Amino acid sequence: MASTFKNQGMTVVHTNDSNADFYTAPGGTYSVIHALYLTNKSNANNGFVDVKVTTDGGSTFYHVAKKIQIPANNTLTLDKPINLESSDKLRVIAHPFPDSSTADLECYASILEIS
Repeated sequence: MASTFKNQGMTVVHTNDSNADFYTAPGGTYSVIHALYLTNKSNANNGFVDVKVTTDGGSTFYHVAKKIQIPANNTLTLDKPINLESSDKLRVIAHPFPDSSTADLECYASILEIS
């Protein structure tokens, strides 16, 4: 078995579709997301995000975290491992602010891929 470390990052989007797919475990690979860092770059507004995982390649998603709050100028860390099998996806979606403006959020993860 080969093990490879990978870094992944993205600006969090506001659409609950494939644009929000943060990471997809490659075919024939198991992946361990060691920690997920969610950063709110806004100086004034709290951000809210959903973190979901699919176990069937993208048809059905299950919440790891739902509408979790990230205070302005802060980072929230989900520090428990998230294990993914081949083709499983991790999706991160931002909630718009009450005035419908977009939140300025980023996410980053360190990932171990085992093939």
